[in-house]
Formats: sequence, structure tokens, C-alpha cells
Amino acid sequence: MKIDNIFVISLNATNEETQKNIADRLNACQFDGQTGYEIIQGFDGTTGNKPDGYEAYSKWNMGDDTWNEWWKRPVLPGEIGCAVSHRIIWEKIVMEGHSNVLILEDDFLCNHSVGELKIPENTPWEIALLGRYIIEDDVEEVQIGPQWVRPRHWYNAHAYVIKEPIVASKLLSGGLKESVIPVDEYLSALGYPHRREDIRNMFPPLMQIIATADPKHISQNRPGTPEHSSIEGIRNPGSRHDEVPSINIVDTPKVETPTPEPSEPKIEEPYFEILDDSDWDAWKEKYVNMSLAKGEYDLMVSDRGDNVYEFPLFTPKFCAEAIALAEAKDEWTIDRHEYYPTNDVLLQEIGLDDIYNRVLDEVVRPLAIHLWNLEGEAWDKFSNENFMARYTTNRQSHLSLHHDRSHLTMVIKLNDEFSGGGTWFPKYQKLSNPKEIGTAVLHPGMITHRHGARPITLGSRYITVSFIRSHKEP
Repeated sequence: MKIDNIFVISLNATNEETQKNIADRLNACQFDGQTGYEIIQGFDGTTGNKPDGYEAYSKWNMGDDTWNEWWKRPVLPGEIGCAVSHRIIWEKIVMEGHSNVLILEDDFLCNHSVGELKIPENTPWEIALLGRYIIEDDVEEVQIGPQWVRPRHWYNAHAYVIKEPIVASKLLSGGLKESVIPVDEYLSALGYPHRREDIRNMFPPLMQIIATADPKHISQNRPGTPEHSSIEGIRNPGSRHDEVPSINIVDTPKVETPTPEPSEPKIEEPYFEILDDSDWDAWKEKYVNMSLAKGEYDLMVSDRGDNVYEFPLFTPKFCAEAIALAEAKDEWTIDRHEYYPTNDVLLQEIGLDDIYNRVLDEVVRPLAIHLWNLEGEAWDKFSNENFMARYTTNRQSHLSLHHDRSHLTMVIKLNDEFSGGGTWFPKYQKLSNPKEIGTAVLHPGMITHRHGARPITLGSRYITVSFIRSHKEP
């Protein structure tokens, strides 16, 4: 199996004995060719601290309403630290453009050669698990050649391969930061519908995940051994990283039933919360900046000069879910615009256009009228073209200078995982590149504001763009 980079997460990354121990165990993995590795300092969540923006999922604890011991307590500080540590790696993959990256927790143990693993040609995959704990050991998984399967429900995130940077971008934008759950539960949910409805709704299966048929191709050392993982700190008995959890999975009599022939699991159409606007007020509370929605324009809008305005429009939750939705639908185009094509997708193609237009009509239209003193019935409603654009260093990193065929243009910053970029207005020598995700940049579209997208140098940049026109000539 092709491995270009190896990142090992450890809280003891600078300890010489730990470094030697990890190096010895990496040598035992027998990689195909020379593969460099780096030991990454993990984040110690057991101190009770967490970086800004990270919040544990408040409803993780289901109390006595569940048989599962892992769900009868809140998300632990060590599990938050573990999530932060994995996200550090995902961010590194995106920012540095790595492909075929093996991520290991520092308690890994190679039981077989990694170099001997071969993924069959034309097998779609984004994440490959090289070790896991199978929850449903009585369920046959779909075989992919002699060495691989499509996994169902599983625990452990101690050994997995990320195929390319866009996969890491999807992991980063999936909402784990805002609602932290154990990383293995998160990854499992992204590959197969989670057993809990609330987790299934928050984290629908969006990824192509494969796993080694031998779940212990790379296993984990048990607690008490020198090689046991450090990144969750002191563990409770029966940690999910123990090889045999001390819980009773099913406490019901066994009934003999015929064993069905294995088949590709049927995954229902994922549920995307962002598309559920059945309660519009509740939707806005979750996804729209409410101060702006309440008309606090002079308080919330920053005048950057030369008729370029910035303001917070959408929440980080909207941004993360919009990206995840676009990647899941995978309707990206490269030739939709005749003169200045972008790698983009119409919001109509991913089911988000009607909701987006409603936000524009209720929030942005009155804001534009306020900013430019627009008059007449032509501004009673907008006619919009809304799309999401994706800039990557290996496909399209910039967009040449141009005019938009619009009365107004609005650009929303959706993510942070890139360097460079921004909208450049050469006439005014002005670069608009907001710091906060969810920030909108609004400016005239035609004649006066020729502009382009400056190149990104690392990562992937996601934005939504609206070409806004009055519904008839003003």
C-alpha cells in the first residue's frame, strides 16, 4: 500500500524513549519503500483546557436510556483532547497538501506488513482503516478483494490512511469541532449510518471508507504497557481503546436465523440538517447571525471603503454543513462559466438554493437598500445566481480579473484551512480576505469593481458567491 507520509500523535512527542519506541515499532510495519514519519505533539485534554471554538456535544450522555456504557456519561476531557489532536493532523494535511497519509496514535502495534496491502484497482475510497474493533461481529461485511472490506459499525481511530487533502477538508468541515464526540464514533458515522439517531443526523455518512479484512492488521497495546496510547491521558477501565470493551452489547436471547448472503449495505439518503427549514425561525437561530437578521446594520457592517462592505451573515455551523453537503452531492463543474470558469456547483444542484434565496431576501436585500439608498419597486425582490466555488492548489488556485454580470456580488468565506486567497480590486488597490468564516463581502458587480481571486498557496478555499440582480431594471 502506498504511504507517502506518517504522522504519529503522542503527548510525549519530545521524550527520547518514546521516540525510540515508536521508531522501533514503525520498522516492524515493513512499509513498501522508504516512508518518512513525524511525531506530532498531541493536545492534552485532561487538563480541562480546550482551544477556542471547541465544544463537547452536550447531549452525548443518554443516561439510563441506553445499554451502551460509552453513551452513559458526557464526552470526557481526554476525548476532547484526542479530537483536537486528530484535527491538528487533518489541518496539517490540508495546509501542506499531503496525500496517502497514515495517522497513528502512539499505542499502535503492527501485526502484519503494511507494504503487503494492495487496494484493488477502481475501488473508490477516501479513508482506509488499518485497524479497528468490530462492534457487530455477527454481521458479515462486504468483501473487496482478499484484503479489504466495507466496514459497518466499529471503534478505534489508532491507524487510518487519508487518501488526499480534500478528504481532510471534509473531515474538518464536518462539524466535529463545534460538537465534539469521540473521534472513532465520528469517523464511523461518516462511513456507515450511526446507531444513534442524533449522531446520524449530525454526522451523516459522507465518506467512502474501507478497512483491512483483518481488524488487527495494526492493533493497539493494552493499558499498562509502555506503548499504550498517551493522547487521552488517564483512561477509565473499559476504555473504548481497550481491545475488548467490558460491556454487554446485547442482553437478549439469541434466536437462530438463516445467515443471509453478504451484500452491499443499503445506505439511506443522508439527512442534512441544513436543508430542514420546516421551522424557519429555528433554522435562522442555528445558521444566521441574529444581530444582522434583526436589522442592526450600522452595528454589524464594516465599511472597507470604495463601496466594499463586510458583515457576519452565516454561523460556523452553516459553513461546515454547506461544504459537507456540496462534497457529499459531488456535483462540481469546471466549465459552467463561459469566460471565467470556476470549480463550482450551483446551490440549486445541492438543494440549498431556495433556503439561501430566502436569507438573501429577508436579510441581505434590506441591508443593500440601507447601504446604497436603493429606491423603486425594482428592489422589491432579488433575482440571484448562487453557487459554491472551490479553490485548490492542484486544480484551480485563482481567478483572473473580471467583471460580474450582476448589480451586486456577495462572497461568503466558508472555511479557514487555506493560505493566500482573497478578492483583489486593482482599481482601489484593495484586498478583501475576511478573518472569520461566515463573513460576507458585498460590492457592486459591474463596471466599477473589476476584481479577481488571488491564488491560494496552501489548502482548499471554499466560498459561496451570489450574483444579485434587481428583478427588473431599476
